[in-house]
Formats: sequence, C-alpha cells, structure tokens
Amino acid sequence: MIQHLIPSGSKAWHKAALGVAAGCALLAAPADGGAAETFPARPVTLVVPYPPGGGADILARTVARYLSREWNHPVIVESRAGGGTTIGAGYVARAKPDGYTLLVSVTQHAIAPSLFKQLPYDYLTDLAPVALLSDSPFILTVPERSPLDSLPKLLDALKQKGASMNFGSSGPASVPHLAGELLNQAANAKASHIPFPGTAPAFTALLGEQIDYLFGDTSVLPSVQAGKVRALAVTTRERSPSLPKVPAVSEFIPGFALSSWVGLEAPASTPQPVIASINATVQKILKDPELAKAFAETAKEPLFSTPAQYAEFRKSEVEKFRKLTRDIGVKLE
Repeated sequence: MIQHLIPSGSKAWHKAALGVAAGCALLAAPADGGAAETFPARPVTLVVPYPPGGGADILARTVARYLSREWNHPVIVESRAGGGTTIGAGYVARAKPDGYTLLVSVTQHAIAPSLFKQLPYDYLTDLAPVALLSDSPFILTVPERSPLDSLPKLLDALKQKGASMNFGSSGPASVPHLAGELLNQAANAKASHIPFPGTAPAFTALLGEQIDYLFGDTSVLPSVQAGKVRALAVTTRERSPSLPKVPAVSEFIPGFALSSWVGLEAPASTPQPVIASINATVQKILKDPELAKAFAETAKEPLFSTPAQYAEFRKSEVEKFRKLTRDIGVKLE
C-alpha cells in the first residue's frame, strides 16, 4: 500500500475534503456573473496508454461506468498505446485543458523520464495530477510443477545457478523487469531477462515452462487461484488482501516494494476548480461498495487522495525510479 496518503474517514481527510468541496463550489460562481457551466456538460474521454484488454484498460472501463453514472454523461475509454506509455501521455499533455480529456496514468509513466533522453512532454509539469485510483501488486509466479515452491528456495537457486536461470516480463524497463533485476541484485545473481510484448505472452511462456519465473500483473490472479501456477510472493510492501497467505517480497528482502498504481491526470493548465470537481467525484465512487468489490476481484485496492497528495506521491515515484534504474543499470537501448 502507499503509506503517506490520508486515509478516508480521518479528521485530516475531512479537512482536505472541505477544501475540495470549496473548489467545486467555484464552478457555480463565474466571475462575470453569467451562467456557469457545470462540469461535465458533455462526454469525457479517458485515454489509456495500453492496447484494449489489459489491466489498465479494464480498470478504466470499470471506473468510467461509475463516473458516467455520477456525471450523467458518457465517459469514453480511448486507447492510445505505444512508446512505453508515452504516446498516450503526450496526447493528453497537448489536449485542450478543460477536463474533458484525462490520462489514465500508470506506474510506467513515473519510470519513463529515467529511460528516455527526450520525451514530447514533461511528466511533472505538463500533466496535472487529479486523483489516484488504485494500487495492486505484481505477483511472483513459477510453473505449477516447479520445485521452487517458496521465495527462499528461489533465492537459493539464484545464488547457486542464477546464470542458467531466466525470468520473463511484460517488456524492457517495465516494473516486472525492474523487480526481476532487484531480485538478481538481492541474490547477487545474473538470471537472464526475457522481455515479452505484454503480460499475456509472458504468462503463456511461464505456463509452457519456457521461463523459470515471472512477476505478473493481477491478470494472472485467476490462474493462481485455480492452481495453474504457484504464487511465491507479492511486490507490494504488505501482503495483498486477495492473497493473504502469499508473503510480500519485503518479508525476505527488506525495503523491496514495487506496485502497479493507477491515477487520473489532466493537461497542466486545466482550471483547479475543474480538477477539484473531478477529484471529489472520484473520492465518492471509490467509496462505493460495488466498485470496491470489483477492484478486489483483481487484487486492486482503492487509493484516496487529494490532487496535492497525488502530486507529492508522483514526484517521489519519479525520484525513486530514477535512482532504481541507475543503481541496477536498466536502460532502453
């Protein structure tokens, strides 16, 4: 879990919420005294930086249904994949700053500034944080018949014969790739990284025992629950409520914590009252029991935040990954 966000229901949260509500009220008080446009007055688009069918796309479509219900206007999910998530981010950064085009931001956006010498946007200045949505683990999995049935056994194997072992990931410099390199570092090993164009093909290779282990996203959860693969650990700081018997990597490697977070961001010049209004609606739907149930089915936990808290968190993530990619020598060729 992300520790420094204000928990829902606390006194500090209610104080922050009052500030958000005050910002929303500004939407109804135009300076010229004319009629104010209540946001939104037309459809809103959520831009997903991945192809349809992936975890971020599924989450975006779930959130879109609840936002549409609250706003009484369609919320459209649009895929703009490619460039290691940078194409979608660049598109939103250049969009009209009116709140009607939002980026479904993911952990990879905080990694990109460390990987690319030049980006068509500045992640921290050209995109405005609106609200965090969810946090979920990556799941360290091995084939069902693997003798490595615990993380300590995997670490021992890496120490003894790491150079002959391999791990898959959803792509070069992805979070699963970084997680694998951190495991190498902890075991002083050199297991080979085999990148795939997404979690699905990497998981197929795991099922076929073509790779030794994989840090998969939550799309692998049903196969774990069905016993088709074995889960050794999760990458979040604490155990996942969806897999309470599966330890966190940090229980064996202190300080190990990587997660798949998702948020909403807008073009940088979007008016603050509009951002406050969207944030308030997001906080409301995240408290909906049905949405929480849908999140839990894919091991996702809702994250409550103000725009300012998201800004602080986002900055810390960029700094964390800049240090991490430098320390373990991960870069795009």
